[in-house]
Amino acid sequence: MGQFLHFPIIAALFVLLPAAAQERGGSLLVPEDAEHVALVESAAQREARMRWWREAKFGMFIHFGLYSGLEGKYKGRDGGAEWLQKNLEISSEDYAREALPRFHPAPGCTELWADLAQTAGCRYAVLTSKHHEGFALFNTRQTDYCAPAKIGRDIVGEFTSSMRSRGIRVGFYHSVIDWHHPSYDNTICPDMCYPVGQAENLRKKGILRDHAAYQKYLHAQVRELLTQYGTVDIIWWDYSQGNLSGETGWKAKELIRMARELHPAIIMNNRLYAYSGFDAANDKESLDLRCGDFRTPERRLPVPGAAGDWETCMTLGNLWGYNPEDLRHYKCPADLIRQLEFCASFGGNLLLNISPRADGSVSPATIDTFRRIGRWMKINSEAIYGSRPLEKPLPLPPGWLACRGTGDAVYLFPPPDACRESLQIALPASFSSRTACVLGLPQAAVRLERINQRLFLSIPGLPMEKIPEGLPVIRFR
Repeated sequence: MGQFLHFPIIAALFVLLPAAAQERGGSLLVPEDAEHVALVESAAQREARMRWWREAKFGMFIHFGLYSGLEGKYKGRDGGAEWLQKNLEISSEDYAREALPRFHPAPGCTELWADLAQTAGCRYAVLTSKHHEGFALFNTRQTDYCAPAKIGRDIVGEFTSSMRSRGIRVGFYHSVIDWHHPSYDNTICPDMCYPVGQAENLRKKGILRDHAAYQKYLHAQVRELLTQYGTVDIIWWDYSQGNLSGETGWKAKELIRMARELHPAIIMNNRLYAYSGFDAANDKESLDLRCGDFRTPERRLPVPGAAGDWETCMTLGNLWGYNPEDLRHYKCPADLIRQLEFCASFGGNLLLNISPRADGSVSPATIDTFRRIGRWMKINSEAIYGSRPLEKPLPLPPGWLACRGTGDAVYLFPPPDACRESLQIALPASFSSRTACVLGLPQAAVRLERINQRLFLSIPGLPMEKIPEGLPVIRFR
């Protein structure tokens, strides 16, 4: 993932779709240019392809790699987590020497991840097939810097089997930058993060960068990843900056064509093109759909009313990879559920990360968080799956959220403790034909009543101890 402490935030490269992209007779046709493939999909085809993802709403992100065993430290120095090699400016040789002996995934660890995803109510899961460190978790003939060669395990293969056995769709996060491959040329973009120690190591050995050779390697690995594991539902590229973007950086047109040819229904994010997930300035700008299917705000929710499809990728603490010190920063389950409610209310998805240790186990705090989200989802998931924004906002009190569910159901999400005391909320007259209830609390005397010719929702003080995480959901239908 992006590292907000160690590189300059760049403006998101969002552009308004060309005039040809405006829907005409059901078409989304946009011609190819030097930087982008042509968009030839009809609006109906795009709707059909994106439907499951839009309805799923909730996914699990899994950051697992050599950094997992280092647990944030290198020879006693603190280095963060998945960005440790760059943060401490380590050569790939020194990094691997320390990290490889510590990387020992236990048999069945992907089953634990899948159980946790299922328990929480995640409908899809995305695993780091290769992070910036360059170590691949999948079977590849392009390098021996991979899990099958070093530990005799195809972690990606195990992951896909575990998730699919539980009906969870699968995706791969794949880093297009690579701190290990000697041909990868970060100097094309001087601001692109790259370990000083690795650059010095290559200089001392007289190894010249050959980015065309790296691009060939990247494409070969992506083809392996997309041809060995059955249907791939999502490809989550990471990341681009400056000139290391699009065609110059990755021959992005060919990568997109490859992915679409091998998996016509695949859904991909926008990070083959320069984008900062931290910058909210362009949340309401249209995304050029030739760059990807959805935008990826990182560790934040976008502004309400963000344009197009989006997915917030969120950490439990502050880091993506495992670091025991990060446990101090873990968010409470109620806050994460509120983020999920926001996504339901404003038309986005939540991709919530776990950070396994080197043996593939996860912290008790992670297990507790996902189980508590799951208890809430068991009662309230009908308000999340298949949700979409209301056509017209309701005149709700500050902090309240609302969405439309399947059919004509409408759901209200009160903020924490809002319903501890009795209250009344004015509603439009159009709600007079509806009935209201609190999900999971059929005995709660919630009712609609007219007072002085106005319609009100009357909510008694609710028994908060009976409501998971103190977050009730009110349904109208």
